[in-house]
Amino acid sequence: MVMTMEHADDSGTALLDTGSVAELFRRSDPEGYDDARRRFYREVNMNPFKRHPDGVLRLIDWSFCDWFAFECAVDPSSVDDDGRDGRPRLRLRREHGHGNDDDGHGDGGRDGDCRDGDGDAGPSKSPYLVAAERLYDCGRIGTAHLADMREVDATNFASMFWIDDANASRSRMRVKDVRNGRSYELYCPPDAAKYDGAHGGVIVNRIARVRGTWRPCAIAVYEARRPDGPDTRDALMNAFGKGGYHPDFPGWIRLFYGRAKDTGLDMEDMADMMGIPW
Repeated sequence: MVMTMEHADDSGTALLDTGSVAELFRRSDPEGYDDARRRFYREVNMNPFKRHPDGVLRLIDWSFCDWFAFECAVDPSSVDDDGRDGRPRLRLRREHGHGNDDDGHGDGGRDGDCRDGDGDAGPSKSPYLVAAERLYDCGRIGTAHLADMREVDATNFASMFWIDDANASRSRMRVKDVRNGRSYELYCPPDAAKYDGAHGGVIVNRIARVRGTWRPCAIAVYEARRPDGPDTRDALMNAFGKGGYHPDFPGWIRLFYGRAKDTGLDMEDMADMMGIPW
C-alpha cells in the first residue's frame, strides 16, 4: 500500500497506493463508493457504443482511484467510528467534493466546501489523508512517511503541462501549466529519461510538492511529444489560459477519452471530421 518516489537527496518520498485507498472505502462504505464511481464515470462520459482498448479502460480506472483518493471527502464523524471488531466504518461525505482550488494556482489549497453542514464535526479530509493517518495510528508507517503523505495531500493538483525542458542526467523536467503559465521543476527520473532533450510536448498529470520538490504523484492521464512547436504551445495557452477553460480532473479524462457534453463527440470523432490523424 505504501510506495516511494526515490530522490537523489533523500531516502525516498512515501506515497500511498490510491487503488488501496479506494478499496478500503469500497469495503467500508460500498454505497458511498458506488455513488462516487457513478459520478466520476458520468462526468467522464465515455461512449458506451464504442469498444475501448483495455489499456484505456485500465487507465481510466486508475484515474478514478486517484480522483477518489485525493478529491472525495470523508464524513468527519466516521473517522473514529470503528465497529466492535475493530474494523473502520469510514464513510464518504455526500454533499461536496474534496477538490483542490480551481483557479489554477497549483498550490493545492482546498476550496472550502469540505465541511459538514453545521460545522461541528470540523473540516472533512480526503480518503488519502484519512488512510495515511490510520496507518500511522496503527504503527504501520512512521512520522516521516506521514509527513510526506500530508504534503502530497495538501499540495497535489492536476493540469496539462507543456514541456519546456527535460534532462535525464539531472532527472528533472521543467514544465509550464497551460492554464496560468506557471513553471515547475519536477523531479521525475522516468519521464526525464523518456523526454530527454525535449523542448515541447505535453503531459497531463497530477503533481505535488514534497520536501520542497515538485514530483508527479499519479499516473499520467495523457502525454504526447508531438506536436512540439511554439504555435501549439501558444494555442494551448490561449485555450486553457486566456480562454478560461479549466477542466476539473474528470474533465481532463473526458477531454481525451470521453464525449464532449455539448456535441457528444469524442476526440476521435472530432479528428475524423477535421481530417486529422488520431
